[in-house]
Amino acid sequence: MLGTHFIELPVPMPPTLPEMVGASNSQYFAMYYQGSKATWSNGRAMATFSYYAVYAPLIEHITLAIHLESYNLGSDDELSEHAILCDTVRHKMYVGAYKEIDYFLLQQHPHEPSQLTAQEFEEAVKAVESMTLEQMQRLGMFEIFGNTNPQARQVTAELVQWLDQQITEELIQQYIQLANRGNWTAVRALDTLKRRISETRKYHQQLESN
Repeated sequence: MLGTHFIELPVPMPPTLPEMVGASNSQYFAMYYQGSKATWSNGRAMATFSYYAVYAPLIEHITLAIHLESYNLGSDDELSEHAILCDTVRHKMYVGAYKEIDYFLLQQHPHEPSQLTAQEFEEAVKAVESMTLEQMQRLGMFEIFGNTNPQARQVTAELVQWLDQQITEELIQQYIQLANRGNWTAVRALDTLKRRISETRKYHQQLESN
């Protein structure tokens, strides 16, 4: 049963999101920003995923931006107070307090003994702490800013296109009203949408002229 304080977001969970994040082996997983990385967890496992190819396009999209602006999902300077909870079965997304969501995620797994002893866990932590930045980069623990992989860019484009289908005239009017009142999140989201529309028009004009 979902926590009573979780707020359902008005946009369904993008169908490709679990695979893009790498969290496709449980019904529920959470997303937030931690340690300068976009992070997912399901109560048993936790890993980072691409900020620029997945996280930023999702939370900054016009369908979600104003619904998330009052929540602290974490930053380079702050720990996350809230998280986005994704339901991969019902294809829904929620936002709620990080601690409540973290506790909720634990409940979806049967209680099993830890695969690591306390000593093994401590040794694993020390091993990571002793690694140099270069070693971590070789292991892929840090992402490269942006993404030059055509396939990765295509998946990101498909995510944004799916979210675009959730835009309604009512939502645009809501953003316009907020922007007129000086809401910076609304102003930025509308400006981003405007630039995307402008770039798309230029692209099609170039195709027609060739």
